Amino acid sequence: MREPPLILAVDDEESFLEIISTKLKSAGFQVALAHNESEAIRESARLMPDLILMDIHLGGPSGTDAALAIKQNSKTKDLKIAFLSNLQEPWPGINSDKVGVAKTIGMEDFLDKTEDLNVLVEKIKGILRR
Repeated sequence: MREPPLILAVDDEESFLEIISTKLKSAGFQVALAHNESEAIRESARLMPDLILMDIHLGGPSGTDAALAIKQNSKTKDLKIAFLSNLQEPWPGINSDKVGVAKTIGMEDFLDKTEDLNVLVEKIKGILRR
Protein backbone atom coordinates (compact mmCIF):
# COMPACT_ATOMS: atom_id res chain seq x y z
CA MET A 1 0.00 0.00 0.00
CA ARG A 2 1.29 3.45 -0.89
CA GLU A 3 1.56 6.18 1.69
CA PRO A 4 -0.73 8.02 1.90
CA PRO A 5 -3.25 5.50 0.54
CA LEU A 6 -5.06 6.33 -2.70
CA ILE A 7 -8.84 5.97 -2.68
CA LEU A 8 -10.92 5.99 -5.86
CA ALA A 9 -14.42 7.30 -5.05
CA VAL A 10 -17.07 6.39 -7.62
CA ASP A 11 -20.44 8.17 -7.57
CA ASP A 12 -22.67 9.92 -10.09
CA GLU A 13 -23.62 12.64 -7.58
CA GLU A 14 -21.06 15.43 -7.94
CA SER A 15 -22.02 17.04 -4.62
CA PHE A 16 -21.43 13.79 -2.74
CA LEU A 17 -18.06 13.31 -4.47
CA GLU A 18 -17.03 16.79 -3.33
CA ILE A 19 -18.05 16.07 0.26
CA ILE A 20 -16.39 12.64 0.52
CA SER A 21 -13.29 13.83 -1.34
CA THR A 22 -12.83 16.78 1.02
CA LYS A 23 -13.30 14.57 4.08
CA LEU A 24 -10.91 11.88 2.86
CA LYS A 25 -8.24 14.42 1.92
CA SER A 26 -8.52 16.07 5.34
CA ALA A 27 -8.03 12.60 6.87
CA GLY A 28 -4.75 12.25 4.97
CA PHE A 29 -5.77 10.17 1.94
CA GLN A 30 -5.07 10.78 -1.73
CA VAL A 31 -8.35 10.81 -3.64
CA ALA A 32 -9.28 10.19 -7.27
CA LEU A 33 -12.81 10.43 -8.62
CA ALA A 34 -14.94 8.58 -11.15
CA HIS A 35 -18.52 9.41 -12.12
CA ASN A 36 -19.75 6.25 -13.86
CA GLU A 37 -19.07 2.60 -14.55
CA SER A 38 -16.69 3.09 -17.48
CA GLU A 39 -14.62 5.72 -15.62
CA ALA A 40 -14.48 3.43 -12.58
CA ILE A 41 -13.17 0.50 -14.62
CA ARG A 42 -10.68 2.65 -16.56
CA GLU A 43 -9.36 4.55 -13.53
CA SER A 44 -9.05 1.43 -11.39
CA ALA A 45 -6.73 -0.14 -13.97
CA ARG A 46 -4.79 3.08 -14.54
CA LEU A 47 -4.36 4.11 -10.90
CA MET A 48 -4.44 0.76 -9.06
CA PRO A 49 -5.91 2.46 -5.96
CA ASP A 50 -5.57 1.03 -2.47
CA LEU A 51 -9.36 1.11 -2.09
CA ILE A 52 -12.34 1.79 -4.34
CA LEU A 53 -15.49 3.24 -2.76
CA MET A 54 -18.26 2.28 -5.18
CA ASP A 55 -21.79 3.64 -5.18
CA ILE A 56 -24.32 1.06 -6.30
CA HIS A 57 -26.67 3.33 -8.24
CA LEU A 58 -24.67 5.13 -10.93
CA GLY A 59 -27.51 6.34 -13.14
CA GLY A 60 -26.78 3.70 -15.78
CA PRO A 61 -25.09 0.36 -15.32
CA SER A 62 -24.81 -0.34 -11.63
CA GLY A 63 -21.84 -0.02 -9.36
CA THR A 64 -22.25 -3.73 -8.71
CA ASP A 65 -21.61 -4.37 -12.42
CA ALA A 66 -18.56 -2.10 -12.35
CA ALA A 67 -17.20 -3.76 -9.20
CA LEU A 68 -17.63 -7.24 -10.68
CA ALA A 69 -15.94 -6.13 -13.93
CA ILE A 70 -12.98 -4.83 -11.92
CA LYS A 71 -12.79 -8.11 -9.99
CA GLN A 72 -12.90 -10.12 -13.25
CA ASN A 73 -9.95 -8.25 -14.79
CA SER A 74 -6.67 -10.08 -14.12
CA LYS A 75 -4.85 -6.79 -13.51
CA THR A 76 -7.36 -5.35 -11.02
CA LYS A 77 -8.87 -8.49 -9.46
CA ASP A 78 -7.07 -8.02 -6.14
CA LEU A 79 -8.08 -4.39 -5.60
CA LYS A 80 -10.12 -3.73 -2.49
CA ILE A 81 -13.65 -2.50 -3.18
CA ALA A 82 -16.26 -1.38 -0.67
CA PHE A 83 -19.75 -0.38 -1.65
CA LEU A 84 -20.76 3.06 -0.38
CA SER A 85 -24.49 3.59 -0.77
CA ASN A 86 -27.58 4.83 0.99
CA LEU A 87 -29.83 2.19 -0.59
CA GLN A 88 -31.76 0.15 1.95
CA GLU A 89 -32.34 -2.66 -0.56
CA PRO A 90 -29.41 -2.45 -2.98
CA TRP A 91 -30.18 -5.79 -4.60
CA PRO A 92 -33.95 -6.19 -5.05
CA GLY A 93 -35.09 -9.71 -4.35
CA ILE A 94 -32.12 -10.48 -2.12
CA ASN A 95 -33.34 -10.16 1.43
CA SER A 96 -30.10 -10.51 3.28
CA ASP A 97 -27.47 -8.64 5.21
CA LYS A 98 -25.92 -6.01 2.87
CA VAL A 99 -22.42 -6.54 4.27
CA GLY A 100 -22.80 -10.31 3.92
CA VAL A 101 -23.91 -10.05 0.29
CA ALA A 102 -21.07 -7.63 -0.52
CA LYS A 103 -18.50 -9.99 1.00
CA THR A 104 -20.05 -13.00 -0.73
CA ILE A 105 -19.46 -11.38 -4.13
CA GLY A 106 -15.85 -10.50 -3.25
CA MET A 107 -16.09 -6.99 -1.84
CA GLU A 108 -14.55 -5.76 1.41
CA ASP A 109 -17.61 -4.16 2.98
CA PHE A 110 -20.86 -2.25 2.52
CA LEU A 111 -20.75 1.27 3.97
CA ASP A 112 -23.71 3.58 4.45
CA LYS A 113 -23.41 7.05 2.85
CA THR A 114 -25.60 8.54 5.55
CA GLU A 115 -23.26 7.50 8.35
CA ASP A 116 -21.26 10.16 10.17
CA LEU A 117 -18.21 11.00 8.02
CA ASN A 118 -15.80 10.48 10.92
CA VAL A 119 -17.19 6.96 11.41
CA LEU A 120 -16.84 6.31 7.66
CA VAL A 121 -13.20 7.37 7.76
CA GLU A 122 -12.53 4.98 10.65
CA LYS A 123 -14.20 2.12 8.77
CA ILE A 124 -12.14 2.94 5.67
CA LYS A 125 -8.94 2.86 7.75
CA GLY A 126 -10.02 -0.55 9.05
CA ILE A 127 -10.57 -1.86 5.54
CA LEU A 128 -7.13 -0.63 4.48
CA ARG A 129 -5.50 -2.39 7.44
CA ARG A 130 -6.95 -5.78 6.41
